[in-house]
Amino acid sequence: MEVRMETTAGLGKAAEVWLNGNLLTVCDNLSTAGQRCPPGLLDRVEFTYVCNEARDWPQAIADNPAHRRILHSVKGWAYEGFGRVVSLMPTVIDFGLLKMEDPNWTSDESLLGAYVRIPIDRLELRNAREPDWPTNAR
Repeated sequence: MEVRMETTAGLGKAAEVWLNGNLLTVCDNLSTAGQRCPPGLLDRVEFTYVCNEARDWPQAIADNPAHRRILHSVKGWAYEGFGRVVSLMPTVIDFGLLKMEDPNWTSDESLLGAYVRIPIDRLELRNAREPDWPTNAR
């Protein structure tokens, strides 16, 4: 995954980044209070997202009948994410352009392989973190 910073308004504000040739608007969680992240290639970063509404998995499945995998820009850093659930505990969704961990973990095995629609209220870019679960738990 090649991520390149184009511009940023600073920490917690809008930034434009290139991901494998696609321009995305994200919330900048890379800059610091005193220094904006400079333009250029970014190393060891990850995308995460925030959803303001509670997840209803049956409705999320019903909202993606065409089995799409795409991030559709709504406004600013808000997106409609259409993707496929590729793992559980943590729940990871493949949106085509990238895979992201869903903040609402589930152990419901019937979701594995399901195509879902996720309303993304804020797409964020941050420094990559080590998993917070034991490596032998998968």
